[in-house]
Amino acid sequence: LFYVSLCLEADARDWFYDNPRLCSTWSIFTQNLLKTFESSGKADISFNRLRHYEQSINQDVKKYYFDIMRLCKEANPLMDDTSKLQYLKDGLKPSLRFHVLLKNPQTTAEFLEYAQKIEELKAVDEEKDTQSSPSRHPSYSNSYYNINYHNNNSSEQHVAAITTQRQYRNSISKLSYQCYKCGANDHYIRDCPHFQERSH
Repeated sequence: LFYVSLCLEADARDWFYDNPRLCSTWSIFTQNLLKTFESSGKADISFNRLRHYEQSINQDVKKYYFDIMRLCKEANPLMDDTSKLQYLKDGLKPSLRFHVLLKNPQTTAEFLEYAQKIEELKAVDEEKDTQSSPSRHPSYSNSYYNINYHNNNSSEQHVAAITTQRQYRNSISKLSYQCYKCGANDHYIRDCPHFQERSH
Protein backbone atom coordinates (compact mmCIF):
# COMPACT_ATOMS: atom_id res chain seq x y z
CA LEU A 1 0.00 0.00 0.00
CA PHE A 2 3.01 2.30 0.36
CA TYR A 3 3.26 2.66 -3.40
CA VAL A 4 -0.45 3.42 -3.71
CA SER A 5 0.10 6.96 -2.48
CA LEU A 6 2.37 7.56 -5.47
CA CYS A 7 -0.56 6.86 -7.77
CA LEU A 8 -3.02 9.11 -5.95
CA GLU A 9 -3.43 12.81 -6.61
CA ALA A 10 -4.72 15.88 -4.78
CA ASP A 11 -7.68 15.11 -2.47
CA ALA A 12 -7.29 11.35 -2.80
CA ARG A 13 -3.67 11.45 -1.66
CA ASP A 14 -4.49 13.75 1.26
CA TRP A 15 -7.31 11.44 2.26
CA PHE A 16 -4.93 8.47 2.14
CA TYR A 17 -2.45 10.13 4.53
CA ASP A 18 -5.18 11.48 6.82
CA ASN A 19 -6.94 8.12 7.22
CA PRO A 20 -4.31 5.40 7.65
CA ARG A 21 -6.72 3.23 9.64
CA LEU A 22 -9.00 3.09 6.57
CA CYS A 23 -6.15 1.74 4.47
CA SER A 24 -4.88 -1.19 6.53
CA THR A 25 -5.46 -3.72 3.75
CA TRP A 26 -6.02 -3.48 0.03
CA SER A 27 -9.69 -4.53 0.17
CA ILE A 28 -10.48 -2.07 3.00
CA PHE A 29 -8.60 0.67 1.18
CA THR A 30 -10.48 0.20 -2.12
CA GLN A 31 -13.86 0.01 -0.37
CA ASN A 32 -13.30 3.21 1.60
CA LEU A 33 -11.77 5.03 -1.36
CA LEU A 34 -14.74 4.28 -3.60
CA LYS A 35 -17.18 5.02 -0.82
CA THR A 36 -15.64 8.43 -0.16
CA PHE A 37 -14.99 9.74 -3.66
CA GLU A 38 -17.71 7.98 -5.60
CA SER A 39 -20.38 9.43 -3.31
CA SER A 40 -18.90 12.90 -3.67
CA GLY A 41 -18.82 12.64 -7.45
CA LYS A 42 -22.33 11.24 -7.54
CA ALA A 43 -23.58 14.11 -5.41
CA ASP A 44 -22.07 16.64 -7.81
CA ILE A 45 -23.65 14.91 -10.79
CA SER A 46 -27.04 14.72 -9.08
CA PHE A 47 -26.88 18.37 -8.09
CA ASN A 48 -26.05 19.38 -11.65
CA ARG A 49 -28.92 17.30 -13.02
CA LEU A 50 -31.23 18.76 -10.41
CA ARG A 51 -30.46 22.32 -11.47
CA HIS A 52 -31.33 21.59 -15.11
CA TYR A 53 -34.05 18.99 -14.67
CA GLU A 54 -37.35 19.82 -16.41
CA GLN A 55 -40.53 17.83 -16.72
CA SER A 56 -40.95 16.42 -20.23
CA ILE A 57 -44.19 16.87 -22.18
CA ASN A 58 -45.35 13.25 -21.76
CA GLN A 59 -44.02 12.79 -18.21
CA ASP A 60 -46.77 12.62 -15.60
CA VAL A 61 -46.59 14.61 -12.37
CA LYS A 62 -46.02 11.60 -10.13
CA LYS A 63 -42.99 10.41 -12.11
CA TYR A 64 -41.57 13.95 -12.22
CA TYR A 65 -42.08 14.43 -8.47
CA PHE A 66 -40.24 11.25 -7.46
CA ASP A 67 -37.39 11.91 -9.91
CA ILE A 68 -36.81 15.34 -8.35
CA MET A 69 -37.03 13.99 -4.81
CA ARG A 70 -34.51 11.25 -5.64
CA LEU A 71 -32.06 13.74 -7.12
CA CYS A 72 -32.46 16.00 -4.08
CA LYS A 73 -31.58 13.12 -1.80
CA GLU A 74 -28.56 12.16 -3.90
CA ALA A 75 -27.32 15.75 -4.13
CA ASN A 76 -27.80 16.45 -0.44
CA PRO A 77 -29.34 13.92 1.96
CA LEU A 78 -29.98 16.75 4.44
CA MET A 79 -31.69 19.11 1.97
CA ASP A 80 -34.64 20.92 3.57
CA ASP A 81 -38.20 20.70 2.24
CA THR A 82 -38.25 24.34 1.11
CA SER A 83 -35.32 23.77 -1.26
CA LYS A 84 -36.92 20.61 -2.63
CA LEU A 85 -40.16 22.49 -3.22
CA GLN A 86 -38.33 25.17 -5.17
CA TYR A 87 -36.71 22.59 -7.44
CA LEU A 88 -40.13 21.02 -8.03
CA LYS A 89 -41.62 24.38 -9.04
CA ASP A 90 -38.71 25.37 -11.27
CA GLY A 91 -38.75 22.22 -13.38
CA LEU A 92 -42.52 21.83 -13.77
CA LYS A 93 -43.72 22.09 -17.38
CA PRO A 94 -45.33 25.43 -18.35
CA SER A 95 -48.82 24.00 -18.94
CA LEU A 96 -49.04 23.11 -15.22
CA ARG A 97 -46.67 25.59 -13.57
CA PHE A 98 -48.94 28.65 -13.71
CA HIS A 99 -51.89 26.82 -12.13
CA VAL A 100 -49.75 25.20 -9.43
CA LEU A 101 -48.13 28.52 -8.51
CA LEU A 102 -51.60 30.05 -8.11
CA LYS A 103 -52.30 27.40 -5.47
CA ASN A 104 -49.06 28.42 -3.71
CA PRO A 105 -48.14 25.06 -2.13
CA GLN A 106 -46.12 25.36 1.09
CA THR A 107 -44.75 21.80 1.21
CA THR A 108 -43.65 19.17 -1.28
CA ALA A 109 -46.69 17.07 -0.30
CA GLU A 110 -49.04 19.96 -1.15
CA PHE A 111 -47.20 20.45 -4.43
CA LEU A 112 -47.82 16.83 -5.43
CA GLU A 113 -51.49 17.04 -4.43
CA TYR A 114 -52.19 20.26 -6.36
CA ALA A 115 -50.18 19.27 -9.43
CA GLN A 116 -51.92 15.89 -9.73
CA LYS A 117 -55.38 17.46 -9.44
CA ILE A 118 -54.59 20.03 -12.13
CA GLU A 119 -53.15 17.31 -14.35
CA GLU A 120 -56.34 15.24 -13.97
CA LEU A 121 -58.59 18.21 -14.77
CA LYS A 122 -56.58 19.02 -17.88
CA ALA A 123 -56.81 15.39 -19.01
CA VAL A 124 -60.62 15.49 -18.62
CA ASP A 125 -60.84 18.74 -20.62
CA GLU A 126 -58.68 17.31 -23.41
CA GLU A 127 -60.84 14.17 -23.53
CA LYS A 128 -64.01 16.29 -23.83
CA ASP A 129 -62.45 18.32 -26.64
CA THR A 130 -61.50 15.11 -28.45
CA GLN A 131 -65.03 13.71 -28.14
CA SER A 132 -66.74 16.93 -29.22
CA SER A 133 -64.52 17.56 -32.25
CA PRO A 134 -65.91 14.74 -34.51
CA SER A 135 -69.51 15.84 -33.81
CA ARG A 136 -68.87 19.12 -35.59
CA HIS A 137 -67.93 17.41 -38.86
CA PRO A 138 -71.32 15.79 -39.65
CA SER A 139 -73.06 19.17 -39.49
CA TYR A 140 -70.53 20.49 -41.96
CA SER A 141 -71.01 17.43 -44.15
CA ASN A 142 -74.79 17.77 -43.96
CA SER A 143 -74.58 21.43 -44.92
CA TYR A 144 -72.32 20.52 -47.80
CA TYR A 145 -74.74 17.77 -48.84
CA ASN A 146 -77.74 20.10 -48.62
CA ILE A 147 -75.99 22.74 -50.73
CA ASN A 148 -75.00 20.16 -53.33
CA TYR A 149 -78.46 18.63 -53.25
CA HIS A 150 -80.04 22.05 -53.77
CA ASN A 151 -77.65 22.85 -56.61
CA ASN A 152 -78.15 19.46 -58.23
CA ASN A 153 -81.90 19.73 -57.82
CA SER A 154 -81.88 23.19 -59.41
CA SER A 155 -79.79 21.84 -62.27
CA GLU A 156 -82.20 18.96 -62.79
CA GLN A 157 -85.16 21.33 -62.76
CA HIS A 158 -83.41 23.57 -65.30
CA VAL A 159 -82.69 20.60 -67.60
CA ALA A 160 -86.29 19.42 -67.22
CA ALA A 161 -87.57 22.88 -68.17
CA ILE A 162 -85.38 22.97 -71.28
CA THR A 163 -86.55 19.48 -72.27
CA THR A 164 -90.20 20.48 -71.82
CA GLN A 165 -89.68 23.56 -73.95
CA ARG A 166 -88.09 21.50 -76.70
CA GLN A 167 -90.90 18.97 -76.58
CA TYR A 168 -93.44 21.78 -76.75
CA ARG A 169 -91.70 23.32 -79.77
CA ASN A 170 -91.51 19.95 -81.51
CA SER A 171 -95.18 19.36 -80.83
CA ILE A 172 -96.00 22.76 -82.32
CA SER A 173 -93.90 21.97 -85.38
CA LYS A 174 -95.63 18.63 -85.78
CA LEU A 175 -99.06 20.14 -85.27
CA SER A 176 -98.34 22.87 -87.85
CA TYR A 177 -97.66 20.16 -90.44
CA GLN A 178 -101.12 18.61 -90.23
CA CYS A 179 -104.26 18.46 -92.29
CA TYR A 180 -107.00 20.19 -90.42
CA LYS A 181 -109.62 18.36 -92.49
CA CYS A 182 -108.78 14.73 -91.87
CA GLY A 183 -106.09 15.09 -89.16
CA ALA A 184 -103.34 13.35 -91.15
CA ASN A 185 -99.72 14.49 -90.75
CA ASP A 186 -98.51 13.66 -94.26
CA HIS A 187 -100.20 16.51 -96.15
CA TYR A 188 -101.73 19.94 -95.83
CA ILE A 189 -105.43 20.64 -96.13
CA ARG A 190 -105.02 21.88 -99.70
CA ASP A 191 -103.76 18.43 -100.67
CA CYS A 192 -106.36 16.52 -98.68
CA PRO A 193 -108.28 14.01 -100.81
CA HIS A 194 -111.41 14.60 -98.78
CA PHE A 195 -111.21 18.34 -99.33
CA GLN A 196 -110.69 17.87 -103.08
CA GLU A 197 -113.62 15.43 -103.31
CA ARG A 198 -115.98 17.94 -101.72
CA SER A 199 -114.62 20.67 -103.94
CA HIS A 200 -115.71 18.68 -107.02
